[in-house]
Amino acid sequence: MKRFKLFTIILAAVLCAVCYPLSAFANNVTVSNVVLQNRDVEAGTVEVKFDLAQDNTFSGTDANSQTFYDRIWVFVKYWVVGTDSETTGWHHATLSAGTATPTSDGKGAFCQVGTNQTLVWTYGADGVVGGDTFKVRLNATEVVYIPEGAFVYNAGGIGGSTYNNYGAGSQTNVTAATHLPTGCAALWPNGYSAFYIAKYEISQGQYADFLNMLTVAQATARFGSYTDYEHEITYTSGNDYGERYATTAPNRASARISWDDFKAYASWCATRPLTEMEFEKAARGGGTANTNVYPWGDANPETGNSLYTPSGNAAPYDAWQYYANFYDDAANTDTYDGLTDVGLYLSGDIVRTNAQTGASIYGVADLAGNLWEHLINCAHTTLPLNGDGSITAPASWPDASAGKGRRGGGWTGDAAYLRVSDRDVAGSTNDARDYKIGARVARTSP
Repeated sequence: MKRFKLFTIILAAVLCAVCYPLSAFANNVTVSNVVLQNRDVEAGTVEVKFDLAQDNTFSGTDANSQTFYDRIWVFVKYWVVGTDSETTGWHHATLSAGTATPTSDGKGAFCQVGTNQTLVWTYGADGVVGGDTFKVRLNATEVVYIPEGAFVYNAGGIGGSTYNNYGAGSQTNVTAATHLPTGCAALWPNGYSAFYIAKYEISQGQYADFLNMLTVAQATARFGSYTDYEHEITYTSGNDYGERYATTAPNRASARISWDDFKAYASWCATRPLTEMEFEKAARGGGTANTNVYPWGDANPETGNSLYTPSGNAAPYDAWQYYANFYDDAANTDTYDGLTDVGLYLSGDIVRTNAQTGASIYGVADLAGNLWEHLINCAHTTLPLNGDGSITAPASWPDASAGKGRRGGGWTGDAAYLRVSDRDVAGSTNDARDYKIGARVARTSP
């Protein structure tokens, strides 16, 4: 996690992950040279200029002959000097077009790498007056564009029919945006229409940054103090505001995120939770002939695999060398090992084949293993809207009591849970800060 210097009127930061070389697929996003320029007091606008860099940018074509690619989700938070404080926190900026084009709601932009990029902050629309002095924080996280197209859902029928599952328990082809679970609203995200998905699970560095920009009361409500199973986000009350939450493992996946915590985080990023149908599309890939069991294909991850201690962890910690971080039944001081860094299996710490990286066809990491991921299940029939940049989630997102569940398996689970279509806990109402549960964000395509 790269940190950036506080300038006279601007603070740049990155909500990103993975700071080691990868053999393929984008990583190591950095933000630099952020300045405010061309302020128009009468119009209430100012340009935010910035540079974005990233290693291993990629694109490809799926089985539907549709193009997928990496992008960087950029959004801006602001602070009015002399008005805002730790009791008000940072606010979400409304953006309009510069050299980069924001989404239609003005909450952010899907950017490519490049220098001298600009977005226009229409600060007048956010209630900031012309004479105010303000700071701006540019946030960036790595995402993948999943293109429109058909895909196989519930391969082998292993997901069953519970919780209103699409297809009534049978393997089926999703070939239209109208192929929806019973009673779902039009445009409910069934995976056929294009969407963006975070390349990685939420990292501990990302979650700590989120906490540091909330008000004191909000951050207190969204934080649980746990330092176990490789989870190391800590709180230091004596530190200055904005520096109270920290982690010694910023690239490690963040567990201990409840459903309500996740809803606050996703809305604050102006994103949303995945649906379980989108999860399968992102994990399996497109095309009606693609019935792979796991994101990487059909290879059993328990065959020809062995344990090792990844870079950044200390023995007796160990994890599988290939595919995914799942239960290894090995004895060590924690009984179970715990979390790995996000994208570990894409890293170059040991040699792996493309399949052994565990990434999906679209280059999305860790959709199997490491952490069970919160998402919306097929029983929630309301259209889930994108968040608005505040921590108040849209009413269209379900409560924990119904309409949410988990997918993907995790470090405490057996290999069977890593199967793309496994739905053993698709209806889980667990809202605890659990050592095996995390999440990743998504966003409806603009």
